[in-house]
Amino acid sequence: MQTLNIIAGISWDPGIRGILIVMVGVVVLMGSTYLILGTNIGSRLGFLVALSGLFGWLTILTFVWWLTPPAIGPRGNVPTWKPVEIYVNGANDSAKVDALNKLVDPASLATADEILAQNPDLVNEFPNGFTLSDLQQNNPAIVSEYLDIEALNGWALVGAANAGEAQAAADVELVASGVFKTTSEYKKLNVWNYGGKPTLKDDCPDGGSICRAQHRITSAFQIKNPKNYTVVQVQKVIPQTPVPGQAPPLPKVDPSQPVISVVLIRDIGNERVIPFLYFVISVSLFILSAWALHNRDKTLMKNKAMAEAASKES
Repeated sequence: MQTLNIIAGISWDPGIRGILIVMVGVVVLMGSTYLILGTNIGSRLGFLVALSGLFGWLTILTFVWWLTPPAIGPRGNVPTWKPVEIYVNGANDSAKVDALNKLVDPASLATADEILAQNPDLVNEFPNGFTLSDLQQNNPAIVSEYLDIEALNGWALVGAANAGEAQAAADVELVASGVFKTTSEYKKLNVWNYGGKPTLKDDCPDGGSICRAQHRITSAFQIKNPKNYTVVQVQKVIPQTPVPGQAPPLPKVDPSQPVISVVLIRDIGNERVIPFLYFVISVSLFILSAWALHNRDKTLMKNKAMAEAASKES
């Protein structure tokens, strides 16, 4: 009965079970290797050889971790969007982020009704309305008719499918800062991007193997990352009372309310730092164990030479 209680306790506590699994794995895998080496080449030499093999394998493993950080293994902080400023468009004061002052005024952009008037087929693709970011994803040619690239001052319109992470970060900041109580009080409009490393499309608009290779090399050796901003624009919606038994009404922006721009900056994180530290430790231990084996061989050869010299003299 006592044995059953112990087994039940181990199976219930994942911490104890995990420790026992690691201990059994070390004893069975590493211990069996050391047992074979120890019985063939001696306990001390077998221990050094086993350690060298272990640290050599860990060096390869941590090097792979360094190149591609594992999902459940050691890794640093992943890249994220961090809020910098919440700016109300139309205010008399300028934005704290200088790049935001160069962004086109939302009031000067073409509305969905204006675009639909010249492109009525879009109503089939977007029956519930659209923004320029929605249109940018699948219809960039139409967007280019209403946006002057030179007038954007370095800003680029982001497609809706590529703006999910930034929009989620903006939602958290808008609610946490108290600008809105819930995410249902506003509607997301356009998403813009500024700065960052040049993309392959920026450096090689016409393609080409040589240009692609140059882009990869220059991007890899660019140590410092330029500041990369993303602006998520939202606007308060008109409160609507849902009708019982019917679908919730579509959100409609209140034209009397200003557009609010949430400025986010890209934090590239340090995802590969911890795997790199594991790699350095593994390499150091491998070099140390290999150096110990090398010194042992040198001492052994020296002793053999002295023994041979002594036998010749006698």
